[in-house]
Amino acid sequence: MTEDGLAVKMNVDRETPNTQILEKSLLIKVLGKDVPFSVCSLELRRQWSRYEKFHLTTLVLDWILCSFSNAESMEEVLSGGPWYISNHIIGIDKWSTFFSPKSLKGLTSPVWIRFPFLPQSCWDEENIARIASVIGTPLFLDGNSLRWGKREYARVCVRINLDKKLPKGVWIEGIQGRIFQKVEYEKMTSLCYHCGIIGHSKNSCPELNSIKVAE
Repeated sequence: MTEDGLAVKMNVDRETPNTQILEKSLLIKVLGKDVPFSVCSLELRRQWSRYEKFHLTTLVLDWILCSFSNAESMEEVLSGGPWYISNHIIGIDKWSTFFSPKSLKGLTSPVWIRFPFLPQSCWDEENIARIASVIGTPLFLDGNSLRWGKREYARVCVRINLDKKLPKGVWIEGIQGRIFQKVEYEKMTSLCYHCGIIGHSKNSCPELNSIKVAE
């Protein structure tokens, strides 16, 4: 026991080799409902077949631990994507001793976003990236967005933190004045369009449910 007698003291010498094994592991969360582990396993093995050998382990609350044979493959998967399973986006983070299955903290994912009705004067790589940087870290722009033949919406891939509130739009200011630019998120099936948090739909939003109870 610890000196205050309140906790069981762990054997750090035994913990250390466990953490060394886990240093080449990723934590994966499928942000969708009722996706069996068997489906997740098949999809990940198909999409990541070019990488070195890896092992998948089921964890509590539908989390998956993916352990790689080498750090290079792990880093390639972490920096790649976007990755989807059954049309659901998946969040990925490196394993750490601070991991909690009850939280999405630290979980990130590349996500395609769209800017419909973007003013024509803003259709260039720098201005689109400026708007996207409010949502997340811009990674790359869909080349079709800069073609004059089709400009229904600008499309850019950004890396977002999945535990943070995602805005419905962004205020921008240019030669056309200040306007509200709407943002659309591709394949975000578990994004609540009321509170902006990933992990539940608008129908099961805790904020709306609390309002109904108060009424």
